Amino acid sequence: MRNCRQDLTMPRRSATRCRARAVGRVLATLAIVAAILAVILPVSNNSAAVAVKAEEFKICAQSGFCRRHRAWADLRNAFDPNSATPIDVPKWTHATIVAADTNHAKKGEFRARLRTHVAAHAGQAAGNVDLAITTLARGMVRVQVRDASLDKVFDVPAVALVKPTPDVVPHQVVSRDGGATLVVEGGVEVRVQYAPLRIEVVRGGDVLAVVNDRALFRFETGATIPVPAKKKEENKVPEVVEGGAQPAQEDLAASSAAAVAEDPELKWIQIDHDGAHEEEFRSHKDTKPNGPRSFGFDVTFPETAHAYGLAEHAADFNLPSTRGPGAKYADPYRLYNLDVFEYNLDSPMALYGSVPLVITQGDMGSAGVLVMTASEMWVDVARPVENQLATHWMTESSPLDVIFMTGANAAAVHGEYLALSGFPTLPPLFAMAYHQCRWNYNDEADVRAVDAKFDEHEIPYDVLWLDIEHTDGKRYFTWDKVKFPTPDKMLDNLATKHRKMVTIIDPHIKEDSEYRVSAEATKQGLLVKNAEGTGDFGGWCWPGQSNWIDFTDPKARAWWAAQFAFDQYLGSTPTLFTWNDMNEPSVFTGPEITMPKTVQHHGGLEHRIVHNAYGMLQHRATHEGHLHRLANQARPFVLSRAFFIGSQRYGAIWTGDNLAEWSHLEAAQPMLLSLTASGIVFGGADVGGFFGNPDTELLVRWYQAAAFQPFFRAHAHIDTKRREPWLFDDLTTRRIRDAVRRRYRYLPTVATAFWDAWAQGTPVMQPLAWAFPEDKATWSIQDTFLVGKSGVLVAPVTAAGATTRDVYLPGKSNVWYALGDASFALLAGGKTCTVAAPLDEIPLFLRGGSVLVTRDRLRRSAEPMLTDPVTVTVALDAGGRAEGHFVVEDGASFAYLDGAVVDVAMRMSGGEFRANVAVPSTTRDADAPAELVSQKRTIAVNETAHAKFMARFGDVRVERLVVVAPSAFERGTVAEVLDKDSNIVKRVPVESQLGGRMVVVKEPGFHLRDAAWTLRLVKA
Repeated sequence: MRNCRQDLTMPRRSATRCRARAVGRVLATLAIVAAILAVILPVSNNSAAVAVKAEEFKICAQSGFCRRHRAWADLRNAFDPNSATPIDVPKWTHATIVAADTNHAKKGEFRARLRTHVAAHAGQAAGNVDLAITTLARGMVRVQVRDASLDKVFDVPAVALVKPTPDVVPHQVVSRDGGATLVVEGGVEVRVQYAPLRIEVVRGGDVLAVVNDRALFRFETGATIPVPAKKKEENKVPEVVEGGAQPAQEDLAASSAAAVAEDPELKWIQIDHDGAHEEEFRSHKDTKPNGPRSFGFDVTFPETAHAYGLAEHAADFNLPSTRGPGAKYADPYRLYNLDVFEYNLDSPMALYGSVPLVITQGDMGSAGVLVMTASEMWVDVARPVENQLATHWMTESSPLDVIFMTGANAAAVHGEYLALSGFPTLPPLFAMAYHQCRWNYNDEADVRAVDAKFDEHEIPYDVLWLDIEHTDGKRYFTWDKVKFPTPDKMLDNLATKHRKMVTIIDPHIKEDSEYRVSAEATKQGLLVKNAEGTGDFGGWCWPGQSNWIDFTDPKARAWWAAQFAFDQYLGSTPTLFTWNDMNEPSVFTGPEITMPKTVQHHGGLEHRIVHNAYGMLQHRATHEGHLHRLANQARPFVLSRAFFIGSQRYGAIWTGDNLAEWSHLEAAQPMLLSLTASGIVFGGADVGGFFGNPDTELLVRWYQAAAFQPFFRAHAHIDTKRREPWLFDDLTTRRIRDAVRRRYRYLPTVATAFWDAWAQGTPVMQPLAWAFPEDKATWSIQDTFLVGKSGVLVAPVTAAGATTRDVYLPGKSNVWYALGDASFALLAGGKTCTVAAPLDEIPLFLRGGSVLVTRDRLRRSAEPMLTDPVTVTVALDAGGRAEGHFVVEDGASFAYLDGAVVDVAMRMSGGEFRANVAVPSTTRDADAPAELVSQKRTIAVNETAHAKFMARFGDVRVERLVVVAPSAFERGTVAEVLDKDSNIVKRVPVESQLGGRMVVVKEPGFHLRDAAWTLRLVKA
C-alpha cells in the first residue's frame, strides 16, 4: 500500500430482457424478414464486433426543435457586447414580463404575462403566455409557463409526484427597480427581473441558480414568424438532408454569425422555420398536427462545476460538457426512452429511461432543477468559465413546469427531490439477494436442473427468471403448455426452498382475437389509438403484429393490474413476480424503434407528450397488480427497463443491454451512480454482460462488484454460451461462489441500506460526493461507492489483469480499515492508496467510526437467514468512537407499518458499547390519503403485531461482537455485560487478534427481545 499506512496512535485504554432486442426491426415483408434473420444470427464471441446501429437514432441535427434551440443559442453566443463591432440582438428576441401580479403572495404565487419572441415580433399580445412562480415548502421554487390556448396537456405532476400539487408556502414581496423579490422564511429568496426576464433562486444570500442568465428562453406556441418573401432565398440556414451528411453544429454557428452580420433579424426569423412543421426520419413522417410547441430555457449555476443526474446515459457521473470550453460531446444529452441495444459507452445518446433532473455540488451550497415534462428533451451542459455551470434545456412539448431545490449539499437536494417524487419502495428481502437469469431457461426440467445445481455447488440464490420463450407464442400471462405444463408445481417446488421466480410481461399484446388478453383490451378500448384516433395502433414486436396497452388511461392501468390475479394469470402463485421489458415502448416498425409521436392516448393526447412516462406507468400498474393480488399483504417486486420521475416508488431498474467487455463493467459504476442521483436507488447491471461471452476473469470481477450493488442479477443473451457458476473450472466456480456468498453474508447491512433509502432517502449505492461533501476530491469520483450509511467502501476492479488498484479514501481525519482481505490493515483518509487486488478479492474498506452487521451461516436463500445470529463489527475511529444501526423486519410484508420491526441503534465510546432496540420512529411527511400501502411512511405501533413479531424474532442474538481499533488494547482486557441499571451481569473472556488491535467477544448475551445492550471492555 502506497502512502496509506495509518500512523495514528491511540492511548491504551480499557477499550476502543432478460435480453436485448437482438432481432432487428421486424416487418411483415419477406425482404425485412430476411434482414431480421441476418441480424438474429448468433452473437459473435468477439464482443467488440457488437455495436449500436447509430443510424437508427437521431442526433440533434436531425431533430427540428433541437436544431432551432441550439441555433438560437448560437446567435446569443455570437453576441459579444465588448466587441469593437458588437452584433445586434433584436429586442423582440428577449423574453419579457409585460404584466406582473404580486397580489397573491399569501397563496405563494407570483403571476405574470410573458411576451414570447413571436408575439413581440408581431407587436401583438396573442402569442403571450402565462408565467407563474410559486414558493413551495422545504425551500423549493416552482416556475411554470403555459400557453392558455393549449387545451390538451399531459399532467406530469399527477403521475410523477407524490402530491400532484406540492405544498405551497406564502412569501413577502419586496419591490425593486424593474422587478420584485419574493422572500420566504428560512432564507430562500426569488429575485425576478422583468425586462429581460431573469429569475434568481437564492439560499442564505447565495445565488444558486439563475433562469435565463444567457437569454435562451424560447417558447413556441404553434405559430412561426413569417419570412419576408424577397428574403426567403437569402442567407438560409444549412439544410439537413435526410440520408445525407448532416451539418456540424460548428458549421451552423459559423453560418449564423455570418448571416447576423449581413441581416441580423432575418437569421433569427429563419430559425423559426427550420423543421418547424412536418419532418421525416428514415422514411417515417412526423406531421406535427399541432405545429411547433417546444420550449427552451437556460439555467446557470454559479460557484460550481459539478453536476449529476440526467439519467439515463452511459456517461461520467459528473456530467461532461457538451458545449463551450472542454466540451467532450458534440451533441446534447438526449432524454427520450428508446430500445438501444448494444449501446455505446461515453455518449450522450438516449437510452431506456429519462429523469430530467440535475443536481449540483458547489462551494456555496447545492441546487437541483427538475423539469416536469414527458416529451423528448435535449440538455446542453457547459462550463463557460471556471467554477460555473451553464445548462440549456430544450424539450419538444409545452407547458414548462420546473421545480428548483436548494440545500447545503447534493445529498440534501437529493432528499428534497425524493420528498417530491417519492421515497423508494421497500423491496422484499429476496429481491435484495442474488437473481439467476438468462434468455431463456428452456423448460421445467431445465429449471429443476439449474435449481439443483445451485444446491449441489452450495451457492445461494433467491430468484430464477424466465424470458419470453416461456410463453405461448409471446402471449403474456400465458405459459408454453409443452415446455411448462405445470407452472404452479414448478413454482411450489422452488418455494419449498424459499425461492421465487420472475416471468417477463411486456406492454405489447399479440393481435389475436382468440387470445383473452388481446380480446379484452380491444373490446374495452384500452389500447393506444392510431394517429387519427379511429382505430387501435398496430406495430411489430416479439409476437409479430401487436397492439399496446394505453397506460396513460387509468382504466387501462386498473385492468392491467387485475390481470395479475391468480384466476386471471393461470399457473401463477404468490411466489411469482414480474419483469416489464420493452416498455420505452419498443416498436420494431416505428421511428427510432419506438411509437410514432402522432398516435393517440387517453383524452386524445399525442404520444409525443407522454412518451417518457409510458414505461413508468406500466411499472406502476404492474406494481399495483402485485399489491392487489394478495390484498396488500405482500411487498411487490417488479423490474422495469424504462423509467421516469417517480419510478423508484415501484421497484427496480437495470441498465439494459450491456456487453461482456471490461469497459461495460467499468461503466456500470457511473451509470448506477447516475441512477442514484436521479432517485433510482434500486438499480443494477447484467452481471457478465448481456451480449457476448465473458472470460473467467471478467466474470469473476463482475460478480465481485455486483455483489455490493443494489440489484444483483446475472443475465445473458439467448445466443451466448451458458454461464451458470458451475460451468467453469473449479477455481472460477469457487471465486463466483465466494462473491455470491459475500452478498448473503452482508445482507443485514444491505437490507438496512434499503430501509434507510425507504425511510430517509439515503442511497443504497451511495456516491462518495453525497457522504463526504466537505472533501472536494470526492466530487468527481465514480469508480468507488459506499453501501448505504454502513461505512463500507467498495472499489471494484475493472481492468483485465489487474492485481492492484488505486483507491481514494475520503476524509483527512478519517481512519479506514482494509476489509476485503479481512486484515483490517489501518489506512489514512484523504489519500489515494495503491492496494492489493488479487483475483480472489475485491478491495473493501470500513470507515473508522462505523458498525458493520453480518450473518455468517450459509443458507440456500435469504429468508431462512432472518432468524440466524449476527456478527457485529465495531470499527473505532481515532477517538475510540463508533456508531451504526441495523434493522430487522420480516422482509416480506408491510407489517413494519404496524410496528413489526426493530431498529438496533449501536454506539461505542470510552470502551463502552451500547445499543438501544426499539421500533424506529418516523420523521417523514405525513402519508397522503390516497397513497398505496407500499408508499406509506408512518409507523403506528400495533401491540399485537409487535408482539407477534417479537415472538418470531426476539431470540435473534449477537453471536460475536468484534471491536477493532487503530492501536492495541491493553493486555488482559475482558468484557463486562451490564443490565439496564448498569449492574454487571457477567464477565466474558475476549479473544485478542491482530496484535491486540482486535478483540472478539463470543456470545455476549444480546438478543432482540432486550430493550438495551451494554458491554464494557476493561482490564481484568
